[in-house]
This record gives sequence, structure tokens and C-alpha cells, in this order.
Amino acid sequence: MRLAQKRGYANAECYAQVFARHAVVVEKASGNRGWFAPSTPAYNAELRRRCGVDRLADLAARKPARIAGRNTYAGPQTQGGAYLAGTKIAAQRGYSGDKVACFARVFAEHATFRPSPIRTGFVDWSANLGPTITGEMQNQCGISI
Repeated sequence: MRLAQKRGYANAECYAQVFARHAVVVEKASGNRGWFAPSTPAYNAELRRRCGVDRLADLAARKPARIAGRNTYAGPQTQGGAYLAGTKIAAQRGYSGDKVACFARVFAEHATFRPSPIRTGFVDWSANLGPTITGEMQNQCGISI
């Protein structure tokens, strides 16, 4: 449930039920145990069919972060950093579930960054709200901005 909520899925309870059916306990190198659901075709199809969650698209959007060697999202100047910024902006605008992930993907494709004038070592993300991004938000996400 926490994982679904963290990722912004609209139907977190449905995600949790499907996850529970497919998950196994794994022991990490540190000795800690945790739950893991392997990315099998059956798992991904059930999430899509029952919960409306396109897990593969979500994983693809977060892939640059994993390549950078991070557990969740990559550093601020990467595509993963833009995706994270997009999720925050979407949440601030009141979107939830799949709309958050879609908003973040489109935002990350068009985002640029500059050094933050307020916080040393951080960047500020922005995207020009021109016809291209507004059209993509409408067509891909059903969001009018």
C-alpha cells in the first residue's frame, strides 16, 4: 500500500492486493528482509487489468534513476530528477494516481533546469507551457493546463 501511495497510483488498495499475491520475501545483503514482486508478465497484466496501473511505463520513466545507481530517483540534473520534480508539481496541482505519473513523464521530457538561487547545490526545474507540452498533457494524460 505504501509503495502504491508513494508512486501516486490512484487505486492503492487494488495495487496492494495484487502485489500481495505475487510478492515473495527476499533477504538483502544487509540481513534485512523485505517484500519483492518480480516483474512477470502475469503480475504486470493483472495490475493493468484489475487496477489500471501500467507498471512497465512507470518503470521506464524511472529507469534513468536506476541507471544512475540510486534506489529511487537520480540526482537533480538527470531525467530522474525531472521526473521527481514533475511528480511534486502534479501533486501540488491536485492530481493523483496515474495522472501524476503521466504528468511527470511529460514534464520530464520537456524540462530544463538552472542552479537554484536559494539553495546551494540544488536546481530549479521548469518547462515551457507552450502548445507542445499542453497538447501532450491533454492527449497522453487527459490533463488541461
